[in-house]
Amino acid sequence: MKKGLFILLLLCPALIYSQVNDTVQSKQIYKLEQDVDSLKRTINRMDDELNEIKQSRLEEQSNVDELMAIFGDQDVESSSFNARSRRKRVDALLQAMTQQPGRLLFNGSVTSIMQFTKQKDTLNSFASGSFDIFATTSFGKGTLLFVDMEAIGGDGPDQKYPSFSGLNDDAGSYQSPDGIDRINILEAWGEFNMCKETFTITVGKIDLTNYFDNNASANDETMQFISGSFVNNSSFAVPFNAPGLRLRTTFLKRFHVQFGMSSQENKGADIFDELYKIASLGWTFAPESDFEANIRFYGYQVPQANYSYGWGISFDELLFGKYNIFGRYGQNLDSIASYWPIKSSWSAGFRFYTKLGMAALAIGTAYGENTPYDSNLSIESLFEVYIRYQLNDWVHLSPNFQYVWNTGGSDQNLTVFGLRTHFNF
Repeated sequence: MKKGLFILLLLCPALIYSQVNDTVQSKQIYKLEQDVDSLKRTINRMDDELNEIKQSRLEEQSNVDELMAIFGDQDVESSSFNARSRRKRVDALLQAMTQQPGRLLFNGSVTSIMQFTKQKDTLNSFASGSFDIFATTSFGKGTLLFVDMEAIGGDGPDQKYPSFSGLNDDAGSYQSPDGIDRINILEAWGEFNMCKETFTITVGKIDLTNYFDNNASANDETMQFISGSFVNNSSFAVPFNAPGLRLRTTFLKRFHVQFGMSSQENKGADIFDELYKIASLGWTFAPESDFEANIRFYGYQVPQANYSYGWGISFDELLFGKYNIFGRYGQNLDSIASYWPIKSSWSAGFRFYTKLGMAALAIGTAYGENTPYDSNLSIESLFEVYIRYQLNDWVHLSPNFQYVWNTGGSDQNLTVFGLRTHFNF
């Protein structure tokens, strides 16, 4: 009995130590399991954050791709902005750049147009080309800087057959008399949005036709109609790009009021003398849908025509996301008509867009008339049809046909065949 008790006493410390050691090891294992669980949660959280960053970058890249498509005139109609006019898409995508302050993006496009004219037995050929470099950056939320540098060679058929319509709105050589090709700063402006984009201010060297008389189906000579009458209203007596200001306020994404003013001449001196002024009122019906419609009224005052007035109306409508119809009308008072020299004009047309496999196909047709101020001249009428086919992501090919009655108010008719190639990069 004593011997057994003695052995038990000898074993107790070992048993106690073993129990304590097992408890410590259990705690260590538990703590290790807790640490592993915590590490797993941290890894999962980091993985989620990484996925969010990747998604954010993908969305940013998508915005940039859309922006580059707009500036490069890629297949913008197939984008998610299909229901919007070209100018509205540009506005929306430029605003996306304000989320990437300090980032400078460059893009460009090249357009070449070959045209062949036939008047009775006379056949002539003309070539023109334009080169654009776009640069844009943001200086923070609600601020944007945009620059468009352009070079043009060739004057198109109008150098031989002057017309009220303008038979190639992408022509107009910048070549100097000594034969040197020059680059022109077509646009250079800053834009500021305030009060959640309710108010927009654009200031710098601006193109007023970007904001007034714009149109979803007929406002881009590099991708749509090339006749000046279908790019803008022929009677729209607007100065060439010059120092100016544009103010816009938007209500409920459906109504807008705009005001613009510009120096009558593109020069840096006396910019507030003889200011050209213009104002517009517009409505959008069913915005951002397959049936979006826009209508715009505008009026302007021309200082070089004794501060006389002219006005215009423009509308475009999208049907089922593929069909576009458009129309324009404009009229000038006599003092402007003697200066411009078109008394009134109107145009209407249709455009169809679809996709053939991965390529885009657009077909457009339009008709318009220009009434001259000089009653001794005839009313000029113009018909145009084009087909634009997307060869790949960078190249578009557009055969084109135009027919003009009473060219430039004369009794001569003119047939024009053309082929336009557009590259973007």
